[in-house]
Amino acid sequence: MKPIEVKLGLRSYQVHVGNGLLIKAGSIVRSVCASEKIMILSNRSIYRLYGKRVFDSLRLKGFKVYPFFIPEGEANKNEKFLFKVLDKMAKLSFQRDSCLLALGGGVVGDLGGFAASIYMRGIPFVQCPTTFLAQVDAGIGGKTAIDFNGIKNLVGSFYQPKVVLADTAVLTTLSDRQLKTGLAEVIKYGVIQDEKMFGELESKLTEVLNRNPKMLSELVWRSCHIKARIVSEDEREGGKRAWLNYGHTLGHALEAYFNYDVLTHGEAIAYGMRFAALLSVQLGLCKERVAQRQNALLQKAGLFRPMSRFNPKEVYKRMFLDKKVKGGQIQFVLTRKIGLVTIQKSVPQSIVFSILRQLQA
Repeated sequence: MKPIEVKLGLRSYQVHVGNGLLIKAGSIVRSVCASEKIMILSNRSIYRLYGKRVFDSLRLKGFKVYPFFIPEGEANKNEKFLFKVLDKMAKLSFQRDSCLLALGGGVVGDLGGFAASIYMRGIPFVQCPTTFLAQVDAGIGGKTAIDFNGIKNLVGSFYQPKVVLADTAVLTTLSDRQLKTGLAEVIKYGVIQDEKMFGELESKLTEVLNRNPKMLSELVWRSCHIKARIVSEDEREGGKRAWLNYGHTLGHALEAYFNYDVLTHGEAIAYGMRFAALLSVQLGLCKERVAQRQNALLQKAGLFRPMSRFNPKEVYKRMFLDKKVKGGQIQFVLTRKIGLVTIQKSVPQSIVFSILRQLQA
């Protein structure tokens, strides 16, 4: 598929989407990186599936390749493993032109990107996302971070990769739950920017869940295209990029409240989108049919995973830890219709609590 351009001047880069791209990793990375040494940061399960083809492809293009593994799971996206990665690069005598390639999901990409951004004040970084979620969201845009003091992505930086390789062939090995968690972000793109794609998801959801290769590749490409366009206009989230946080203010709060072991990111975001749509209706921003249509698709996709009852006051407190809070006010991303969102401030606490209680009804 045609490479997508993220247009950021001297920091511009391409997002490559297609079936079987990992065997071309060496030539694509070599086109943007002249270094001798490269680290493949991954976890062991991902590396067993895809590591050899990336390793061999890089070696063929003259790279000295050093695999390094971190454990799976959000709980390991922390300062301990950040410093393990930095320590390994230092012991390998990585220099400023050495490269770090993140092969994995959002945890590997976020931590790897942050490590690359601070090692010697920044070394080349390549994203090879291997989950649906990371391919359509975390792999592009340059947000890198670790979780700190129980707060998701509290410590991080904006640091753009040199290139992104999204090989859609790897999606066939995902569990159904992993596939669905990425689908939540695709539905989000439909709500914020692409009514046509949203309609296609409504009519062809079964094909997506059955992993139709053509459909999956197209959804990854279209999602990346939307995000690339928004990031190109607003790299550091001063305006439009905040639209990408639709569903995330509550979603991140729920993830943290349940200690990241009850809901996947996509499931938490689905509840966040449901909350945002209901709040939009309550505030008169959109018609009830809009919320019903969105929530029906999320339900049909199997994203409303049962969760224990939560304490609305505690969840509300966690919403204030969100990085979009400004001047002590939560910046709610709300919907006006499918394909159009807006940012709303100063939402009465009583209305927020009312909607939070509705989620548990």
